[in-house]
Amino acid sequence: MKTYHGSCFCGAVAFEADGDLSEGTMRCNCRFCRKMRYWEMRLPDPDGFRLVRGREVLAETPRVDAADIDMHHWFCSRCGTRLWTEGDIAEMGGRFVQVVVPALDDASEAELVAAPIFWADGAHDNWWNPAPETRHL
Repeated sequence: MKTYHGSCFCGAVAFEADGDLSEGTMRCNCRFCRKMRYWEMRLPDPDGFRLVRGREVLAETPRVDAADIDMHHWFCSRCGTRLWTEGDIAEMGGRFVQVVVPALDDASEAELVAAPIFWADGAHDNWWNPAPETRHL
């Protein structure tokens, strides 16, 4: 476990996240993840996420489907950098925080290259199984 430091491109938002890239990351083929080229690391404990600065410039991507799902995708309203997702979904084990891997400032190149990626099949609501094709993601 390591405390990573993350931020947006313009520096207005900063956070700390306790996680371990070597434990795995996730990308998926759902509509949101494809458009955002989303790559995330789920934190083992949601309380391991701390916003350091920038709450006033945060913006949330509006939900366009499944509005009853408690999931919130946060980004910097100044520069557009995707930062983290949080929510509370029973099928995902309850409350969770997932940080966007490219927003991590101090993840080494070696950590990023070695980080396992699980490619989820979100496009078919088959989240717990691998996507049939990933080369385009």
